[in-house]
Amino acid sequence: MYTYEKPGLNVRETWRLVALSADTGKRLWYRPINEVWPAILFDGGVLAKSDDGEDGTEFVAFDARTGKDLWRTPAKSSVTNSCSPLALDGVPYGLCTQQNSDTGSAGLVRLDPADGTAHDLATLPHGVVPLGTTGGQPLFAVPRNAAEDESVDAADTPYSSLLRVNPTSGALVRIPLAGPPRGSATLLDGVVYFVRPDGTVTAVRVTDGARLWQRETQIENLSKPALSTTYDDLFFANRYGRLLALDRATGATRWHTDKLDNPGNSPETTVPSLLLVKDAIVAVAGDTAFSVRPDRPRATPKPAAATH
Repeated sequence: MYTYEKPGLNVRETWRLVALSADTGKRLWYRPINEVWPAILFDGGVLAKSDDGEDGTEFVAFDARTGKDLWRTPAKSSVTNSCSPLALDGVPYGLCTQQNSDTGSAGLVRLDPADGTAHDLATLPHGVVPLGTTGGQPLFAVPRNAAEDESVDAADTPYSSLLRVNPTSGALVRIPLAGPPRGSATLLDGVVYFVRPDGTVTAVRVTDGARLWQRETQIENLSKPALSTTYDDLFFANRYGRLLALDRATGATRWHTDKLDNPGNSPETTVPSLLLVKDAIVAVAGDTAFSVRPDRPRATPKPAAATH
C-alpha cells in the first residue's frame, strides 16, 4: 500500500511517498516526491516527479518493493516541460501540457520501463483526458473546442472524439463522437461511460464511437462506474451514499438504494468513489466507507474502515 505524508509546513512542494505493508501497516520505505503530481504504479515500479522545483524537473522511478531509484529522466517533451506522470497498460508515459493555456497541444512521451529513456511519441490536442488502453493502444478523450465551452463546468465537459495512439509509431486514429457526450469519462471493457453531474450516463463503443445507450438516472453527483462481470451490471455511488446498478447492455436501472443515514461531515466536498472487492461493493461517501452485497443491496450497509 502507498500513502503520502507532508514532512513539515515549511517544506514547499515536497511530499513523502510512503510504502506500507498490506499485512501489518508497517512502514517499508519512503521517498521525497513533488507534491503537485501523484505517483503512478507501472509494471515493476512507481513513477513520480522529482522534488526539485515547483513542478519537478525529472521523472523518477522507484522499485515498488524496496523504494530504490530505478532511473531518472528529464520531464520534458518537444511541446513543453510541464509533464505529469502517467501509466497505461503498465507502461510509463509522460503527458506534457502547456500550463495556464486553453489552447495549443499536448505531448505524449513514452518512457522505457528499464532505463527511463524518453521517446516523443505523439502530439495530441490540448486538454485530452487519458482513459486507458484498448487493444494495447493508449486511448484519450478529446474535449470539444475550448473556445466554445469557456463557462462549462469541468465535470460536465463535452467531448468531440476519442483518440487512439499507436504505442510504437505514434500514429493517431480519431474516432468522432455524436452528441457530443458530456461528463467524466471512464473506459471499461471496450466501452467509455460518460457521467454527468445531473446523473445522466452515456455509453459509447470505443471501436466506432457509436452511442449504445443513454440513461437519465435522476441521481446526481455519481461516482465513476465499476463493472461487475458476475452480475453484468455497472455500479455507482453518489456523495450521500446512494447506490445505483445499471444493466450494462441497455442502461436500464436494476436497483437503487436510499442515501446513508449519516454520510459524515463532508459529503458536499468529497468526491464519491466505489470499487468491487470479490463482487462486494465498497463505497465511500462523505467521510464514511461502507460495503454492500450486490444481491442484497437494500440490506443495512456494513461500515468499513474509517477514511480520512
